[in-house]
Amino acid sequence: MTKLSQGTALRIFALLVTLGVLSVAFLWTLSPVRSEGQTTFAIYLSIDLVVFAMCSYIYRVTKWKEGVGRIPILGGCLALLLLIFVGIVA
Repeated sequence: MTKLSQGTALRIFALLVTLGVLSVAFLWTLSPVRSEGQTTFAIYLSIDLVVFAMCSYIYRVTKWKEGVGRIPILGGCLALLLLIFVGIVA
């Protein structure tokens, strides 16, 4: 099983969109004037970019009737977890 089902891909897509909206809302309230704010802004902006890349991947493979691969989704999720952890710690 190297491919995810269509329903699972849709659920992952919905969770990614929710994470992206929350990240953008946090960026909206953040003041990037201080150096700490700039670092946090960069981290949460990178979260948005990874979310966008994963959503684009899911859309592309479902549009072309290919299966959503588990390895790219797992890699993206691990990158997101790492960025979220760094964003909380920083």
